Amino acid sequence: TSPGRSGVAVIRISGSAAGSTLAALTGRSAPPAARVATVRELRDPRTHQVLDMALVIYFQGPKSFSGEDSVELHVHGSPAVVEEV
Repeated sequence: TSPGRSGVAVIRISGSAAGSTLAALTGRSAPPAARVATVRELRDPRTHQVLDMALVIYFQGPKSFSGEDSVELHVHGSPAVVEEV
């Protein structure tokens, strides 16, 4: 999502580290089922402070737009939330 004010921002993570990045943000070792929207609490991996409640979608490669594993985080659109995530 482009910078600015919005109700929802979409953050996309793509590549070999997508799954491990999602695990670090959610504290769960396994990603949700592929292509299933799931609500997850996102936390700062260092402080464990709650950052946001997000709608998370995991796309397992090669069945993704980029052909790689990828994750979409649908978070609240506040610039402060997006910056923290």
